Amino acid sequence: MNLKEFLPENAVLPELTALSETAVLSELIEPLLALHPELNGAEVLAILQEREALGSTAVGDGVAIPHGKIDGLGRLALAVGRSVGGIEFKAPDKEPVHLFFLILAPENEPGSHLRLLAQIARRVKDPLFRADAMNAQGRSQLWQTITEP
Repeated sequence: MNLKEFLPENAVLPELTALSETAVLSELIEPLLALHPELNGAEVLAILQEREALGSTAVGDGVAIPHGKIDGLGRLALAVGRSVGGIEFKAPDKEPVHLFFLILAPENEPGSHLRLLAQIARRVKDPLFRADAMNAQGRSQLWQTITEP
């Protein structure tokens, strides 16, 4: 599974301005709404917030992978955001989150959603990958860092 398939460059946000959990989810949703006009932003936000209420999708080491299943979505959608200052996201290590990988999955395709989630989880365990993502200059370089195999 190649991240380039699901992550268009314009869905990479190298400088998130959000300062709260809800605001970062809303900011990450925005580029996906432009790419998927069938989505309703308020509904997507509610689904993501419901998922966060079950337990934070922050995985530690400054990374969170918020995700949700969306009825009517035709294919997986991915957005990535970076917050240099970090955002409180109830991480298990109590540290702020700097890298966000938002996954929206079609309701009827649980397998592809889990494969993408696992692939991202493997990548973000690598300290060198996280450092490269944090040091990338601008959208294009961040996109290349994230999508290179």
